[in-house]
Amino acid sequence: MDFDCNACGACCAYDPEWPFLETPADRGPEGPLPEWVSEGHVRWAGDRCAALEGEVGACTTCRIYERRPSPCRSCQPGSRPCLVARQHHGLPVPLEESSLDGLVPM
Repeated sequence: MDFDCNACGACCAYDPEWPFLETPADRGPEGPLPEWVSEGHVRWAGDRCAALEGEVGACTTCRIYERRPSPCRSCQPGSRPCLVARQHHGLPVPLEESSLDGLVPM
């Protein structure tokens, strides 16, 4: 299965408590600009990260990609958090990973 983040964005529209600014670099001059941050997290707008543009599951992009925090950098295509977010949005997941019910958001 191909996991193209630019055609997904599910992880960016899964949990308003994520992405949090985890490391000193996330909170420093190379992390998200202050206007993108609220209470130690990247701002949430409606049902998604405020930096996410586009339609989840179709075509997305990140407005702060170069300055995204470490949780965003560590969420890898096809990883368990990726699959949980994809399932939450009704996007395809591999059959062997389809019983992800009951997992707590990262």
